[in-house]
Amino acid sequence: MTNLVITGLFHDTSRKRSFVSIQWQDDPEKRLSLLVPFGCKLDELKAETEKAVKALAKEIEAATVVG
Repeated sequence: MTNLVITGLFHDTSRKRSFVSIQWQDDPEKRLSLLVPFGCKLDELKAETEKAVKALAKEIEAATVVG
């Protein structure tokens, strides 16, 4: 099982967006930044991050690589 570590939460007040930064616990070179609800509070961050990761996984599962 892969563990993801939350490393940051950033609020872009001019665009009213918030991002969570995560990295893989066993491979810190792997990093990811995902949108979470604007103004996300710290006590909601883990649940919102889990939702964002699951949504991305679902999107990638259905993606087609072109090139």
